[in-house]
Amino acid sequence: MKKIILSSITGIFLMLFGIASAQLAHTAVQSSGQFAFVKEPASKNSSHVAKDTRVNARVMRDFLESYKNVSDEKWIELKDAFVALFNLDEIDYQVAYAKNGSRMRTIRSYQENKLPQDVRHMVKSTYYDYDINVVQEIKKPRDPLVYIIQLIGSTEIIKLLVCDGEITELQKFKKSEQ
Repeated sequence: MKKIILSSITGIFLMLFGIASAQLAHTAVQSSGQFAFVKEPASKNSSHVAKDTRVNARVMRDFLESYKNVSDEKWIELKDAFVALFNLDEIDYQVAYAKNGSRMRTIRSYQENKLPQDVRHMVKSTYYDYDINVVQEIKKPRDPLVYIIQLIGSTEIIKLLVCDGEITELQKFKKSEQ
């Protein structure tokens, strides 16, 4: 199960970096937190679709039903998917849809104060000398909820995967001395 989750997470990160680099070639991109936002004006026909992005009706219907209070999202069209990027209640969202309209995944990026208490307690009770820098919550249909948590300590930075009550260290870096 851990191998499946780790390979899924790796694929998601590769896709995230692919989105940003593909857009850099064609569009000005503005970075906000963990996401790349495409700087394109909304079309006159819809306040929800970025210029030259053709989002199908099923995707738009699901998006508008799920995120009623969002009006400034940016859309990216990939070969096999549509991705909406936006911020809601101090949380950065990346919602990916397949071309047929089904939701593929949702990634929410936020600070420690938005982390569920049980997950925060599990991490802080093990890594009590570390500060939680950023959290990425990854939700995919039919998969357990996954948290990628970056911790900063006095001498090192650790990236954790938290899933089904288990903590796995993904990466550990020594801080450079300055």
